[in-house]
Amino acid sequence: MRAPVILLALLSCASAAEKHWAYVAPVKAEVAGNPVDALLERAWEHAKLKPASLAAPHQWLERAAFTVTGLPPSDEQLKRIEANPDEATWKALVDELLASPAYGERWARHWMDVARYADTRGYNFDQDNRYPFAYTYRNWLIKAFNEDLPYDRFVKLQIAADQMVDRPDHPDLAALGFLTVGLRGGPVETIDDRVDVVSRGFLSSTVSCARCHDHKFDPITMRDYYSLYSIFDNTDEPDNKPVIGKADNEAEFQAYQAEAAKLEEKDLAVRQELVNHVRSKEALPNYLELAWRARKEDWNHGKATSEGFKRGRLRPNALMRWKDFLGENAGGERVKRWLGEMDAAADDNARKVLCEALAGEWLAAGEGSELAQLSSKDGCPLKYGVDRISEFMDVEDGNQRRARVGAMSKLMADHPGSPPRAMSLGDKKQWGQAVIFERGNPANRGATFDRQWLSFLGGGPYSEGESPRLSLAEKITDPANPLTARVIVNRVWAWHFGAPLAEPGDFGMQTPRPELLELLDTLAVSFQEKGQSLKELDRLLLTSKAFRLSAEGSRENDKIDEANTKFWKWNRRRLDFETMRDHVLATSGALDTSRTGGRSVNLDKSSSDARRSIYAFVDRYALPGTFVSFDLPHPDHHSPKRVETSVPQQALYFLNGRMVIRQAERVANDAAFKAQPDDRAKVLWIYQRLFQRVPAEDEIRAAQEWVESANPADYAPKLGGYWEVRHAPDTGAPTDDLSTFPMFANDVWKTGPDVSTAPIRWLNVGADGGHAGAHHAMVLRWRATGSGQVKMTAHLKRNQKGGDTLAWRIDGKGKPLAEAKISPEASVDVAGTWIDVKPGDTIDFVLRAPDGDACGSVNWTFVIEGRESESQPVMEVGNFAKQFPKSNDPAPGAQPANPWADLVQMLWASNEFHFVD
Repeated sequence: MRAPVILLALLSCASAAEKHWAYVAPVKAEVAGNPVDALLERAWEHAKLKPASLAAPHQWLERAAFTVTGLPPSDEQLKRIEANPDEATWKALVDELLASPAYGERWARHWMDVARYADTRGYNFDQDNRYPFAYTYRNWLIKAFNEDLPYDRFVKLQIAADQMVDRPDHPDLAALGFLTVGLRGGPVETIDDRVDVVSRGFLSSTVSCARCHDHKFDPITMRDYYSLYSIFDNTDEPDNKPVIGKADNEAEFQAYQAEAAKLEEKDLAVRQELVNHVRSKEALPNYLELAWRARKEDWNHGKATSEGFKRGRLRPNALMRWKDFLGENAGGERVKRWLGEMDAAADDNARKVLCEALAGEWLAAGEGSELAQLSSKDGCPLKYGVDRISEFMDVEDGNQRRARVGAMSKLMADHPGSPPRAMSLGDKKQWGQAVIFERGNPANRGATFDRQWLSFLGGGPYSEGESPRLSLAEKITDPANPLTARVIVNRVWAWHFGAPLAEPGDFGMQTPRPELLELLDTLAVSFQEKGQSLKELDRLLLTSKAFRLSAEGSRENDKIDEANTKFWKWNRRRLDFETMRDHVLATSGALDTSRTGGRSVNLDKSSSDARRSIYAFVDRYALPGTFVSFDLPHPDHHSPKRVETSVPQQALYFLNGRMVIRQAERVANDAAFKAQPDDRAKVLWIYQRLFQRVPAEDEIRAAQEWVESANPADYAPKLGGYWEVRHAPDTGAPTDDLSTFPMFANDVWKTGPDVSTAPIRWLNVGADGGHAGAHHAMVLRWRATGSGQVKMTAHLKRNQKGGDTLAWRIDGKGKPLAEAKISPEASVDVAGTWIDVKPGDTIDFVLRAPDGDACGSVNWTFVIEGRESESQPVMEVGNFAKQFPKSNDPAPGAQPANPWADLVQMLWASNEFHFVD
């Protein structure tokens, strides 16, 4: 009875799928005027709701600027709408906002949540874990939105741009970042991530839930999942990403090429050295002898590793290749004779002589000889050149090569002359069939089958004669697909109105029929009819009266629809992190909107204050605490919508955040502000700058009273500071490219639970001592919060007899001040030199293990001595043991320089600044 039961279940599931609202084609309602208003009015009338009145015209513009550009409107635009609040003026302003380059930046950031954008691959410490060219995908998104790329092409390019462009350096190849900027957790997890982001991003369907079994709720089968899985399993990513543009400066480009050539030559030389080793007259006899033993005794890789190490570090992979190759060619006359002689040899010395004889004969074999013919076979270790020799690398070779790859990645990411490249991929030459992993286990593969389009959307084979990945993109964008248009229209509605028409993360069977499905369907059909133009959809929504309703409405409505699911009033919106930061920078005058695109920047640095928040460097493994506090979604997974929380860290950011303090001081030091004749005029100037309005009399009075009550002594920064614990690849020179430790446990900073097996072995830092790690610099950084003169003193004691060398260095403000080596079991007193510091300046103690990590631990004490000036007494302003940092959270920033900056901070922290009515 099992087969009939299964068939009945499948038929039942198929029947339910046919009736589910999301799986049937949308139908357009025929209404007069703007369909948003017509269909909402119909819903209000049916529910007996009275819509809110229209908001003030300046609120329309503030809303539109927020949703369209993420920036405040200009004073000139506000004056225009207030002077002429008519439809013509409103439509003209909407067109201006949609034409702004800031539009692409705002909407690209929305899509980056969908695409789980990040600049790093995740947990990876043995090489630079950055994606040097993730930024080209973000820049492509900005350009695509600004140019109003039709949505169907927008989708196709992100799945199969390599199949659609006409040249290998086409800028549209950057669109493939949609697939390639995700988390890397091994091949299987990487492919699963791509299945998930495609199916949820474009179809709001949880196909990845069918990885281990048929979907529990939706009509999605394992065959559906593994059909998609097989498409991405048959892709390759090139090691050398295609160049899709030029560096901005030719001289910098030439300098980059010179540096890159040095790294490539070094890598080539190391690989050639290994080729020479495998072919050397010293190593080859040993390989032959151990390969004979490996055949006789059936060695595994571990045995080959241990025995090869005893013979001068023979590479186990090469040894095992020799073992197999000799077995594959045991029938040849010369090899067969040698094997017989080895079996009959009296002792090891006799076998050694036989191996040396064969090795010498093989290396000197003339053209046409049996041994020369064997050397020409692909499986012969003697044929492995620099292009394949990496297959023979052992663990240490691999570590060193990853370091070289990391150095190249760092050069590509950091050098200003590095040209932009696309994070592209391509199809494998030979396409394999799809196969189900039983219970999701890749080691338990079932029968192969022909891949198919999603069964709940009609199924059927993919197009013949073209890439299945391109065919997948065409299936997703097919006008007959009932999901794609609905999904993007639903997202756009939510980004404008603050709430979706349907659950954006899942259009499956558990998502009930939306109350306003008729509106969603009408917008979806209209979107397709108008060429899938996102800007036309934006224009339709923005020019509706629904978008301009007041945020306050009838209290009687709350009894019927308190959640405002029928949009009878405006949903009051809170600025998200990016628009909050951009508004601060825009109102301080720091933001540069003259250019779009560019590389990712560290938002903590003052040099990044001119850049919009979309350009933030996003580290998916060590996501900055500020991002977490302000609800940025974690980029490990596709995010259908953002959550909103209110936590103390958000308020503390406006009290202590370095960027906020810098910008408050910028406002307070603005020449136009200082030119105001009196305090009242200054308050008026600040309100106009921050809120684009005139303050009320009680607001003016409260601000003046605050400034007058301030004690100037409270604004004199005291000399002091705090400690940070960091690490970085060991370059032997000062660097500002420092990483935080990912783990603090048992009062120790480290890179993994067990320091002996952590990603950076042995590296750890405690209050009283620590251990250095090979190829990595340990950095104990003290950062000043006031001005004066400071000096670092320390006492170091090594605890190990013998072992590798340790070296220390003190850097002041990024320049070496003192350095030396410290012998095993030695104790040393360290004293730096006096340097002048101001808030934000640093002194680093750098501990290195240049010869390896067998150096043992070190006990230490660190003290920062300080004085206001040479004539002032010396005092202790920093003590590592007493101030040992137990968190990576941002330390308190410097205090504002005057009460006017304090006032600006308070206004930036107000609800008026953070909420859009």
